[in-house]
Formats: sequence, structure tokens, C-alpha cells
Amino acid sequence: MLLSKSAQLIMATAYAHRAGFVHGDIHLGNVLLQLPGSELDHLSIQQVYERNYKPDPCPVTRTDGQPVFSPSVPKNVYTPNWLGKPSDEVLLPEAKLWLADFGTAFNPSQETRLLSYTHLQNRPPEAVFDSTKPLTFSSDIWSLGLMVWEGMGSGPFMSGFLFGENEVIADQVDALGPLPHEWWEKWETRTNVSTEGRQPRGGRKVWPLQKRFDLILRRGKKTAKLDDEESRAFLDMIKGMLRFRPEECMTADQVLRSEWMSKWALPDCTFLISNNGVQIIRASVYICITDNESSTSIGTVKSSIE
Repeated sequence: MLLSKSAQLIMATAYAHRAGFVHGDIHLGNVLLQLPGSELDHLSIQQVYERNYKPDPCPVTRTDGQPVFSPSVPKNVYTPNWLGKPSDEVLLPEAKLWLADFGTAFNPSQETRLLSYTHLQNRPPEAVFDSTKPLTFSSDIWSLGLMVWEGMGSGPFMSGFLFGENEVIADQVDALGPLPHEWWEKWETRTNVSTEGRQPRGGRKVWPLQKRFDLILRRGKKTAKLDDEESRAFLDMIKGMLRFRPEECMTADQVLRSEWMSKWALPDCTFLISNNGVQIIRASVYICITDNESSTSIGTVKSSIE
């Protein structure tokens, strides 16, 4: 199951990149699983309410107490009705992944994007240290690598208790090694967390990549255990995705054709790898295109990577 979800997320990103678009905000909140239609198709609306609950209307009011006259504002809003199930109960045939919310997507050949809208902990480092240089497809690869790690493990790659940019950068350095020299010089607050000899200050514990992998992925109780060969292939792929210099990052197609994807993740999705690329046999990947302001679905694209 974990392999299938990771493979589909990588495939969806590769499909978007081949179409010329950078997603711009890849995180697990934008990764959805399609609800199996067989569980709801035979139910009436009333039966759905009885099975779950009927949401109560919440009137829309203005903070100044004045009446709402705008025709674009509804009289009531409703809390969403959760129709899902615990992740450990989802079966492989049900794990059809959707990559959603293309509200921040852009075509780098037609638009110059300098600002990253990704959450600080998932933000590519070039958006911090080289903010005058336009973002490219590699910015997605950084976020994608973090999401694949989190999807396979028992927690995020970066610490969940990081509060600011300085702490995030320090954690990236702890995990991946020294920043490029020119970025290190730009990091004005580096002395708060590291000495000029690049040693941690204040007894701060350093968690290199291998240590994180051993403790979170290989020993996590809720994760699939990886043997030595798969562990090496997985780490090689992650290292290729999490490069400080964007020009050194793997492309989405290179990730798609990496050893870990070819030998472990794609077969779990019943895919066939050929010399001409990847052909989908019995699994599908969907990209859900949404309007960022209204968050309503305006279309879907079925991915067929060939």
C-alpha cells in the first residue's frame, strides 16, 4: 500500500511536469484518495446521513453585525462530512490517488515565479537563498521527495517542532550536509545554531539522513520493513531528489525510472516497465484540478504515462 501511494504520487508529478506545469504546493494535504463508489452508490442521501451524520448549517454573518447582501455569499456553510476510513483499512484496489489543488501551479516557460507558496518545512531551499532566480520543476522535486519519505515512514522528514526559517535550514543541513558556500555566507543567522566550523551549538542533536532512515523508516512499527537492497535504492532516490542546488536534482522522469521505483514501487501498482517508458496496466493515476479560491473541482485528468 505504501509503495503504491508513493508510486502514484511520483507518476502524477511526472505527468504534470510533462504537460509543462509545476504544481507549486505538493504536500500530503493535497494528496487525496478517491472514495470507492461501491460504498455509496446504492445509498440514498438519507442513508448516507444515517451512516455518518447530517451536517448542521452554520449561518454566515458579518463581523460588524450588518446583514449579508452579496449574492456570492451563501446563507449557510456546512462542516464537511467525513466519509473515509482508517488508513490501515484501505485495500490496494481502493488506493487510487489524486494530486489536487493546482491553484498555485504555473508553466515556467510562460510565467516567472519567484515566490514559493509551499509550507516552510516543505519549501525548496533555492526559494530561500536564491529568491531572485525563477522557480523551476526542481522545486516540486524537493517537496515530492519529502512527501515520499513521509508517506513511507512514520513522520515528516523535517522535525515537526520547527518554528522558523532558521530552524528549518539548520535541520536541512543536519540531514543533508553543508549548504553551498554562497548560501552559507547568505545565511545571516547561522551562528545562532552553528559555529563557523559548522558544528551545532547549544548541545543541539544532529540527525543525519542515515540516522533518520534507520530510526524512522527501518524501525518504525507502522511502516513496511525494507531489506538492505531496497533501503539502498530508496536512499539513493531520496538523495537525488533532495539536492540543495536545483540543477543537481533528479527530474520527475528520472525519479520515475529510478531503481527503487522500477524494482519495488511500480510492481506494487501492477505496472510494466518497458524500454520505452512506463505503461499502466491495471492502475490509474488522476490529477484533480481545482479552483484555488472556491476549492471546487473543475476537472480531472487521467494520467497515462507512456
